[in-house]
Amino acid sequence: MGMSLFASVALAAPVATAAESGATGSGSAGRGVSGVAASADAVADTGSFAESELWDSTDDDAYASFHVQGLAVVPAGIVPPAGNGQALPDDVVLTFTEGRFAVGDGGEKDLLVRRSVDGGRNWSAGVPVVPRQTGQSWGNPTPVVDEQTGRVCLFYKGSGGAVFVKRSDDAGASWSAAEDLTPLFASNPHGWTLNSPVPGHGIQLRDGRLLMPVQHRAPDPDRNYGIEMLYSDAHGDPGSWRRSAAVPLSVAYPVNESRVYERADGAVVLNGRWGSGGTRYRITATSTDRGTSWSAPAIDGSTGQFVSVDASALQYSRGQVDRLLFSGPDASARENMTVSVSYDGGASYRYSRVINPGMSYYSDLARLSDGTILLVYGRDGADAGFPERISVARFDLEWLTQGRDSLTTGPGLSQQAYELATAEARTDTGAAAPVVSDPNARGGRTLRYPAPAVGRYVDVPFDVAAAGTYEVAVRLHRGADRGQIRASVDGTALGQGLVDPTMTVGEGYQLYRLGTAELTAGRHSIRFTLAGQGRGGGSVITADQLFLTSGGSPADTPKAVADNDSVAGFETVSGNWTRVEKAPGEYGQSHRTHAAGTGGARVRFRPDVPMSGVYEVSAWYRPGTGQASNASYVIRHAEGQETVEVDQRSGGGRWVRLGDFAFTAGGGGTVELSDAADGLVAADAIRLAYRGAAADNDSTAYETVSGEWNNATGTAGYHGPNYRTHPAGTGSSVVRWRLDVPADGTYDVSVWYAAHANRASNAPYVVHHAQGSTTVRVDQRERGGQWVSLGSYPFTAGRPATVELSDAADGYVVADAVRTTYHGLVADNDDASHYEVVSGTWNNATGSAGYYGPNYRTHAAGTGSSVVRWRLDVPVSGRYDVSVWYAAHANRASDAPYVVDHADGSTTVRVDQRERGGRWVSLGTYSFTAGRPATVGLSDAADGYVVADAVRLVR
Repeated sequence: MGMSLFASVALAAPVATAAESGATGSGSAGRGVSGVAASADAVADTGSFAESELWDSTDDDAYASFHVQGLAVVPAGIVPPAGNGQALPDDVVLTFTEGRFAVGDGGEKDLLVRRSVDGGRNWSAGVPVVPRQTGQSWGNPTPVVDEQTGRVCLFYKGSGGAVFVKRSDDAGASWSAAEDLTPLFASNPHGWTLNSPVPGHGIQLRDGRLLMPVQHRAPDPDRNYGIEMLYSDAHGDPGSWRRSAAVPLSVAYPVNESRVYERADGAVVLNGRWGSGGTRYRITATSTDRGTSWSAPAIDGSTGQFVSVDASALQYSRGQVDRLLFSGPDASARENMTVSVSYDGGASYRYSRVINPGMSYYSDLARLSDGTILLVYGRDGADAGFPERISVARFDLEWLTQGRDSLTTGPGLSQQAYELATAEARTDTGAAAPVVSDPNARGGRTLRYPAPAVGRYVDVPFDVAAAGTYEVAVRLHRGADRGQIRASVDGTALGQGLVDPTMTVGEGYQLYRLGTAELTAGRHSIRFTLAGQGRGGGSVITADQLFLTSGGSPADTPKAVADNDSVAGFETVSGNWTRVEKAPGEYGQSHRTHAAGTGGARVRFRPDVPMSGVYEVSAWYRPGTGQASNASYVIRHAEGQETVEVDQRSGGGRWVRLGDFAFTAGGGGTVELSDAADGLVAADAIRLAYRGAAADNDSTAYETVSGEWNNATGTAGYHGPNYRTHPAGTGSSVVRWRLDVPADGTYDVSVWYAAHANRASNAPYVVHHAQGSTTVRVDQRERGGQWVSLGSYPFTAGRPATVELSDAADGYVVADAVRTTYHGLVADNDDASHYEVVSGTWNNATGSAGYYGPNYRTHAAGTGSSVVRWRLDVPVSGRYDVSVWYAAHANRASDAPYVVDHADGSTTVRVDQRERGGRWVSLGTYSFTAGRPATVGLSDAADGYVVADAVRLVR
């Protein structure tokens, strides 16, 4: 027998119960998207999107602020208890918020509702469902809908720890008197003085039980944040609500504002905000008894680290395609509202889309009967804590996933999930692998093997039903005593299978993508080998679940940001760094500074790398006069260390590229910054953006096509554990590397080999790309032990990049490693289809080193009458980083004027071309529309020679 199959589901299209309408009208009661100028790309691309305003604090009314929202949908076709026996002809949508008479969380408020009887297209005026009352501070109006009866229960808090519920049996047209639920909280061992429903919405389990999370807090200084459930098994009838056991209180996991959802296996999962602020992961807990009792809290690594704020989760679909949605500000400040979709019950989120890149606050999600998604959220304004307005975005699944999923077609994915804590798991000694119970593990238990030495391992067999190419991912338990592990399948290392799951702040689960593997139908084995001590000195191997995914579109490429407010991602190593808050041009909520010194003061950023690979490393700082011209960033990566100096007097307020480097999954890589500089040093944030992967000759991305290639380690400078060799021949012996292509665009292809005098001077690498095949001959007698570029080539997402090497050479041929690095959508000055001279004469040149492609163009300083333009096709609407490449020189312009034409207008960015040449220099991030070319212009209106070389777009 094979190991037990925990779950297996083909994620094709389900049988739809209703057509997906994709309606985009905003209705007469609210303003259309023109009143929300910075919203998502609400122009025609795949799917539909519309946004309208619900409440605006700048309106001439009694309210100074609106904050904390909830959504309820009473589905079409239901007969409400007080509905006169008539079924609802359309979905009725209710949205609630606090109408505040002063900006702040305290004070008297109205709890307001707006009602739509046509699925959120048109809205009634906002009216108080709970009017203000002297001496009371109402808050957190949070609904839960009984979809069996149509009843809506609205929970809210009052002063002094009071909790109330009202009911509507006519889809929100009228409301009952309040029922006081405060006596349920009479038992109070933790000194809680605040009891409140969480923001957002409660849920109904598949068996009919209603669940409403309730948050608690004690007075300062020990707030004792806590979460419990109120539940009803009687459709929310008066007197039917009961109090669950609390999520076990833990000072290490101060969970408060939360959401719950029911997983396919019946477990109820809580995902909550870290109550004590900062940039952090979310907190999770699990219930296996319908929300009556809860596991201890733990870190939830699936949604990444972002500002501590309320966020929403919604079980969007079940059955043939299980989809979970998540919304929240994906940044270190309340901005960049993003919605993501998971196909594995919240273990990971495959696709995401930015709804609003600007200021974004609390949010809540709902689904209509036809599949339309509603997102109500706070947005805009200058206050970091409270929004200027409340809007509702209305979009479909196709728009959210940018055509990669819809209710009609499905995502095209086939996914199998396997428990790893099985009786068949064996250690290297042949003994059964140790298994421990953990309610937060998917099957309630996890492997936990304290490996006694490097090289010791755990093997777990698994069965594959159908042959194919599979993405391999593993859900690991992270903690301080974890070792660095290498994952392999059937004895061959996975291309991105090296992971250090050490976590020094808390413990929890995280899914790591390990690369792809060609698997036949039948029995296979995955092995987890201790490759070295983890960064905390540990050697424990823990594994929960294996995922195999085939078909569909590639997942979004990952990013990781370490902000100076990231509790686990930033530390002051030495010296006293001043924290500066709310400064223009900073990332997140603050930055740190230190005066020029000798290097005795240091800070360290530690981005939590989500997947092994090549990452573009960028720094964010607030530029200013008096800042260092030579701030030294020391990047410690998987292949060594490099120092990059940055002039912080200019170019900041955006991501500044430091270079491309390889990192191992986990938190092993660091970027340090010291005061060894000639001015004030600003430490703000570091970003890692995934750009590609290296395929070694011992990984699943490598194959011997023909001939006998010998393993070798005799010559120093090889990549990984070894290399392969073959003597000079006729070309009949061939090896091949296959590398995943996560996005359309241009990639640099580089190779690594161990050089020697007996090597071939003409080793023939053949790069197969989107426009054909190119042979590049490399002299392997020199430049060994480093990445040697074969050039830049176009590749198409979902079609592997392949590189072949044969023995058709004049000496020994070494097959070691190949790396692809994403450059984005690139337009070079020699590309007639994407570059044009609008006016003037621009000279071809190659005199200064560091140019992109075969040459560059130049023009002397002028008046702006000479102009060039790059045009890049935009495949998908969204936000793109725009960068330029040029060859720097002392005679260049200090103010070369690049003009970026984007969806929101035009922006001029002046670049000092005397420095930072031979690399991509960011002009900022802008919105672009699919089907409309992104254009970047450059003129001679500058104080020196202007260089026109290359432009790129990267999502």
